[in-house]
Formats: sequence, structure tokens, C-alpha cells
Amino acid sequence: MAALEDLDKLLQTIPGLEVLDLNNSKGHGCKSIVYDGLYLFIPPLVLLERRNPFESLQSIKETEMKDDDVIICAYPKCGTHWLWEVIEMLKSGVIEYRKETKETRMMEAIFKDGIDAIPTPRVLNSHLPLRMLPKQIVEKKVKCIQIVRNPKDVCVSYFNHYRDMVQPFGFEGDFAEFTEAFLTGKLCYGSYSDYLLTWKAELEGSPAVPVLDLVYEDMKHDPVKSVKDVARFLGVTATDMFCEEVAHACSFKKMKQIDKDRKLGIPVGIWREDAEQTFYRKGEIGDWKNWFTVAESERFDQMWNKKMKDSGFKFSYTPF
Repeated sequence: MAALEDLDKLLQTIPGLEVLDLNNSKGHGCKSIVYDGLYLFIPPLVLLERRNPFESLQSIKETEMKDDDVIICAYPKCGTHWLWEVIEMLKSGVIEYRKETKETRMMEAIFKDGIDAIPTPRVLNSHLPLRMLPKQIVEKKVKCIQIVRNPKDVCVSYFNHYRDMVQPFGFEGDFAEFTEAFLTGKLCYGSYSDYLLTWKAELEGSPAVPVLDLVYEDMKHDPVKSVKDVARFLGVTATDMFCEEVAHACSFKKMKQIDKDRKLGIPVGIWREDAEQTFYRKGEIGDWKNWFTVAESERFDQMWNKKMKDSGFKFSYTPF
């Protein structure tokens, strides 16, 4: 509680920083800050003590990119952790799990200074839109890999992630309330639909940026093919056998166990003590059916389809 009080006090001293309560009519929701029109998580105390969060976020755009950098671009809960391990193994040529969590390579968590300190070759990741990322991504044509996932499973996974976090980072409310927030964008990183539409528009404005589009459900259905696709995009020479080994090592079951047994946790306390305290939950296709009522599913479809009509995005909602 003392740390939370210290965080509140520090937030009040930062010029221009506004903490928003994205609450519904029941008084439930989450808290966030706003940067460049996007809702973002309130930075933990340890980060705020070092630097103004707006200056930190702005610094990302000025980061110098390397020719061999790779950036994973995705909305939360679309498979970033999974894909990060795959890429690291492909680039290193070794079946070995990273000891750190992918948050140690997350641009909006480490900012310019943290990015600069990472030795090459670097595999970075972000949930931010292209306009907030380093300008040199476009200038140097840095390779980006975008992974997407069906929105109903994303919603379920994000809800469980949010409710396992301590305040002021967590979400207060039930799943139905969260779904409404997910669809209307009253969450950190905004709505998933806005993220997809924004990325599409920004990439259309920068067509020279090399981007590999991956689909979470395809990776689950045929992980070896997906690993080969990634290797080909990265220009990595990898045998069929090695790609199979990578796919096997990065199965969801193995990744969850490694995260539990070997990963060095992120240096700030975000998880509730009674929570599982992991970024991995089920990783299944179609788990949304265990959460949505028929009426809720129909309402979700109606709102999602209206927003995403003619967008070109198509998703698989059941295993195949």
C-alpha cells in the first residue's frame, strides 16, 4: 500500500501528466495515462522516479536502429512472447530459451536508453502503433513481424491478464464489463480494432517497410511452417530439422513451464500475490466459448464487424 501511495504522490508532481479513470457506469474499469491519443499503462514507481514518462516515450522515436534489428509488432495477448522465443532461436541457431522475459526488450518499457544498451543482434517488441516507434524503422526499412489473433480469444486473454495485476495497473469489473471496454477502447493500448486499422493505415503510408504478417491460429495449427516462414523472412539459413526443433521447443506447454521455472521476472511488481503471475494462461484457440454467452458473442460480432467491415482482416475462431 505504501508503494501505491508513493506512486500517487509522484504522479501528481509530473507536469502535464493526467491519470484517467476509464470507468463505466458501475464505477468499474482501469486507470491509464494518455500519450499521443493512446491510453497507456501508468508507469511503475521505479520507472517514474527516473524520468518523465512523456519524455521517455518521446525518446523511443529518436532511437537509432540497426540494420539487423527485428521488431515484433502486436496488440497485447496475440503471441508476442511465443514469437520472440522463436525468432531468438532462429537468429542464434541454438535451441536455448532466453533467461529474460520479453519485457526486457519491449520498447515502451525500456525506452531509448534501454534499447541502446541491448547488444546486437536485437529482437525488439512493442504494442505501440508505428507512429510512436523509432523513425528509423521507416528510414532504414527495419524488418517487422506483425502477429494477429482472433479478437474473442484476445479479449479473454487480456481480461485474465488485466485482472491478475495489482492496482493501479489492473481492471476492476467482470468479463462482460471488460468486453465492453475492449470493444470501445477504454483500455490501455485502446481497442484491438483501432490497433489493427491504425497499423494498416500507417503501413500503407510507408510501403517500403518490410513486414511479415503472421496469424496466431496458423502458428498453432502448423508451427513448423510458421517457423520456416519466419526464417525465410529473416534470411536465416535453417534446416527442416532445426525448424522442427524450434517449433517443438516453443510449444505453449513448454513455454509456460520455462516461464515458470527459468525466467527472470520483470523488475517491477505488477502481479497480485494470489495470481498465477505468468504471461501464459491457456494459449488455446476457441477458449472464448467458455466465457461468452450466446448474446454476448452476438453483440461482440455485431460491434466488431461494423468497425472492421472491408478492413481485409479475417480470423479463425475455432481449432482447425
